[in-house]
Amino acid sequence: MRTRMQIALLCLLASLTPVAAAYDLDQHRWSERLLVLVTPQADDPALQEQLHAISRRNDAMLDRELELVQLHLDTGRVRERALSSDEVGQLRSRLGLSDEDRLLILIGKDGGVKRRATMDSDLREVFVQIDAMPMRRAEISAKRAAGLEVTPP
Repeated sequence: MRTRMQIALLCLLASLTPVAAAYDLDQHRWSERLLVLVTPQADDPALQEQLHAISRRNDAMLDRELELVQLHLDTGRVRERALSSDEVGQLRSRLGLSDEDRLLILIGKDGGVKRRATMDSDLREVFVQIDAMPMRRAEISAKRAAGLEVTPP
């Protein structure tokens, strides 16, 4: 009887112990594409240049349902949400990133990595690649059929 009480107590304590929650990229599946910018530090000059390019093309980001994710060594952001260092570590591990990586990663709505390129990649090339994807082509056709504007790459 004492062993059962000990096991029950251990189970209760385990349920009360906080577990580091991972940020689940799969929550974006089928609803958004992800543009993941990876640098060791948030003040990386190439990152700042890419963020500036993105801010100039926010229309194209919105039209392509492209969500921005930033991952650094121990900090990160998704939209305006700051990621914990545990979440950043888990995402970096999931994406197979090293500490020195300076990358632009495109993740499609299906959750698959579609592009893994250098941080200084041309944003227009990313938009062209997205526009060639079957799901995006269907989105473009539906928008045009509804008389809506499609943002060029």
